[in-house]
Amino acid sequence: MKPAHRKNSTQLSTGTTRDSRSWLDRLQVELNAEQYRFVTGESPVILGVAGPGSGKTRALTYRVAHLIQEGVAPENILLVTFTNKAAEEMRSRVNQILGFFPQGLWAGTFHSTGARILRQHAALVQRTPSFSILDQGDAEALLKSAFSSLNIALDPQEKNLLVKRGLLHKIISSAKNSCLDLETYLEAQMPHLVDYLPLVQKVAETYEEKKRTANVFDFDDLLVTWLALLEENAPVRAHYQEKFQHILVDEFQDTNAVQDRLVLLLGDKSAICLVGDDAQSIYSFRCAEVGNILNLPQKKPGCSIIKLVQNYRSIPEILELANCSIRLNKQQIVKELHARRNPGEKPWFFLARDNIQEANLVADKIIEHYNNGQDLQEMAVLYRSSFLSQDLELALMKRNVPYLTFGGLKFLQRAHIKDIMAWLKILENPRDELSWQRVALLHEGVGEATFSKAWEKLRTFPNPLQAVLEEQVSPRRGREGWSALTRTLKELAQADQGDVPGLIRMIMNSAYQQILQTRYPDDYTERSLGIERLAAYGQRCSSLGEFLESLALEETLILESVKEASRERDFLTLSTIHSAKGKEWRTVFLIGNNEGQFPSPLGQKNLEEERRLFYVAITRAKDYLYLTASEENFRGWERYVGGPSQFVRELPLHCYQLMESDDHDLTW
Repeated sequence: MKPAHRKNSTQLSTGTTRDSRSWLDRLQVELNAEQYRFVTGESPVILGVAGPGSGKTRALTYRVAHLIQEGVAPENILLVTFTNKAAEEMRSRVNQILGFFPQGLWAGTFHSTGARILRQHAALVQRTPSFSILDQGDAEALLKSAFSSLNIALDPQEKNLLVKRGLLHKIISSAKNSCLDLETYLEAQMPHLVDYLPLVQKVAETYEEKKRTANVFDFDDLLVTWLALLEENAPVRAHYQEKFQHILVDEFQDTNAVQDRLVLLLGDKSAICLVGDDAQSIYSFRCAEVGNILNLPQKKPGCSIIKLVQNYRSIPEILELANCSIRLNKQQIVKELHARRNPGEKPWFFLARDNIQEANLVADKIIEHYNNGQDLQEMAVLYRSSFLSQDLELALMKRNVPYLTFGGLKFLQRAHIKDIMAWLKILENPRDELSWQRVALLHEGVGEATFSKAWEKLRTFPNPLQAVLEEQVSPRRGREGWSALTRTLKELAQADQGDVPGLIRMIMNSAYQQILQTRYPDDYTERSLGIERLAAYGQRCSSLGEFLESLALEETLILESVKEASRERDFLTLSTIHSAKGKEWRTVFLIGNNEGQFPSPLGQKNLEEERRLFYVAITRAKDYLYLTASEENFRGWERYVGGPSQFVRELPLHCYQLMESDDHDLTW
């Protein structure tokens, strides 16, 4: 049954037949036929299977606008995306379509929505509303602390595998995101580690207790605890089921088991509209389950499937290659992309003698396109694994081609940025043990043992920060360093907590400035600029809590690499395929299409996902596509002969043209 619409007092007037007709006329002009069906569909469950370049963001935002035009109050709409950037873009587009922003609209990522709801019901989940959110690094550190506190005897090899290499965290995190208990997960995914089950369970219990004590959640908790809250608390569940009359989800193919259950539970009495593309499901290593989108029609009988296959991005020749590749997958919702653009140049395939020749050919082709008027930022080189870019990077450096790499260390993971964040987290959540530890160990004379003794006392106070400000705890060792820490915290506590840039400036003017100079003498200036960048971001936020949460959930801030290439106005993109999803370029080079490399050795276990990854890479290209491979590979310790990937060999010959070489026979 379709939920009843409620009139929204802020909407544009739609009360007359004439106004409604005008709106529908506008939709027919601005949308293609399949987008129009998706936007105006009245089925209680709609699945939009949206191929790459088909305008799914346009369709989704127009549907939000259409619901509001139809009388649905914005606060009764939940729009869920996978990145903050996507959520911000969608809010902006809805504003442009309607001519006003619908106040009250819930639009954000799964994790930000979960955090928002958990803060509203913090007491029910054993937290206070000011809880902190651990990033992956901090979560792994707290888990190691939990392990250490248990005094479990392991031989060095076992400890290296389970603790130092982060396997314990991976097991616990993956089990959560798969909605499995630890025993079931280990038996299914890592049977060789089942003997460690009692150890893993004990560490997991201690880790949960440490998070409760510190008033923190890790990233997984934002989903798992949100789901548990809805499943276990009937009044809360009923409240949100009634509140969200329409639930719209972007990139549904990337959902894991927890997100799938959240959508189906929240949407039990609501209209659900999901958009995704099973052919672009490439994140199983993050516990994403392609079955969520493939099996939706069985879970929701009567589901209306609308295929968005009109592609506005790529020329027909590129789409022909993409269609020919993906149709070999057996598990899929069958569809075929249709180009809205005029014909162009067939994709090229180049089989190099070795990986060095492959790199030089790609570098020369990039310069050729550049000399023909293409900006470097209109080109990208994609690869299955990061190590495949090394030879190309050397070739680009020799030719002075500026480039950026994507898929590396995030901006927020850099040590000095985490230092600043730790100071601020203490102000917002005084029980955050990890932040206290990070700040304390920065100061001379304060080591692990000294901090541990100090924290044992501090944790007994209702407010550890107040206890430090009142100097109720003062360790004997490292007294000078502890005094410097206390002075900084006193200044911060007396400052305006809503002035985030001011708080950061205060930290930089404290003893921390000398600490930064001492620790990083070679790049102190660069790191200071990074902190200034963080402060500038803080100007966007009205409170310290908003600032910390937005950064904890931020995916877009990254550390640009390679010789200050970020200062160049025009640069080439080098990226793993996973990091390239959702982007597009005029010219794309997909390198390393060799057996043993693509599909990767691990990828052989899930060949259909590897082919979907190949499909994603191909469909990033608008005008020109180059596939390259090598007959001999010297990237490892020994010469390796693999030849072209099966993903190339299985393509019909009409899909591409061979690039000739003056000194090499390219047949195979």
